[in-house]
Amino acid sequence: MKIEETLQLAAETAGVGTWHLTLPENELRSSPRCREIFGLSADAAFRYEDFLSAVHPDDRALVEAMVEHALDPKGTGLYELDYRVLYPDGTVRWVGGKGKAFFEEQNGQRVATRFIGTVLDRTERRKIQDALIEAEKLAVTGRLAASIAHEIRNPVDAVMSLLYLIRSESSETKRSEYIEQAEGELSRVAEIATNTLRFYQDPAGLTTFDLADLADTVLNLFRGRISTSRVKVQAELPRGVFVSAPQGELRQVVANLVGNALDAMPTGGRLILRIRKFVNSRTGKQCVRLTVADTGIGMSPEVLARVFEAFYTTKGAAGNGLGLWLSLEILKRCGSSMQVRSAVGRGTVFELSLEGAEPKIRS
Repeated sequence: MKIEETLQLAAETAGVGTWHLTLPENELRSSPRCREIFGLSADAAFRYEDFLSAVHPDDRALVEAMVEHALDPKGTGLYELDYRVLYPDGTVRWVGGKGKAFFEEQNGQRVATRFIGTVLDRTERRKIQDALIEAEKLAVTGRLAASIAHEIRNPVDAVMSLLYLIRSESSETKRSEYIEQAEGELSRVAEIATNTLRFYQDPAGLTTFDLADLADTVLNLFRGRISTSRVKVQAELPRGVFVSAPQGELRQVVANLVGNALDAMPTGGRLILRIRKFVNSRTGKQCVRLTVADTGIGMSPEVLARVFEAFYTTKGAAGNGLGLWLSLEILKRCGSSMQVRSAVGRGTVFELSLEGAEPKIRS
């Protein structure tokens, strides 16, 4: 048996489909398992156009962009992506694809001539991931509820004290001062409630919004904890920087990063939130970088290497190891990314790269 046949048999046994795209003709050859993963019979015709048609309409643009990126002669030629496919009977399945483009010199230019790869049915894995994501969202809700209860308790306690003073105060001037202070504390409660509702009332899917507003909302939710933890906030949040993202989920990501930063500074420190515009050198698109940094305890290289792994935590019983994993999954799903660097005793920096957007004009 030839080596190629042995490898093909091993792939088929493992449930992996293989494909080979010849360029520039776009001539596609695929294994029987590959065609089955796309909902076709093992001996069905399967052209490159059939592949694109089988991709779920909501994922097609992303798949085409990733293929284009892999075939870019200036890039690495690597391709990796999870996406949905739509079977002829309407069934939706998840597919994990990996590939590599090969280039040759033609007329002094580097040109892609072959593109090979594998596909694997990841539907069950995605179901498990989705279940974990929903579980973590519930856990985040619980943690936020505890934080919000703490935030509300302080102004409510202040109002109760002020009401007691008002009842026992004979000076009209003092009573007016106490009433004004009580109104300020109640306004704080109303602000907390408004910011909390924003977490759960944002429209689903991608929306265009001012990133500074989102960052301010998160900081407001943590205001009480920040003030009692000897943490100074350095916020560089220019207005008018718009992004396209799932707003509620991105707010959850930022809240998770801010919460982790505060955990890393038990004796105080500096929390930095910064928004900057930049141009993606590969695509030429306008992008936005949101930085969340702290001057806390930092992470060792061993911890840093596993920081995005599901269920990996250094917080013991206080953590479940899903927060950063979920944050990265949320960003991946909207075509964004996150990088991290850290040093023990110096702190940690998370950088979110998001797609910039023009504000939508309301008629």
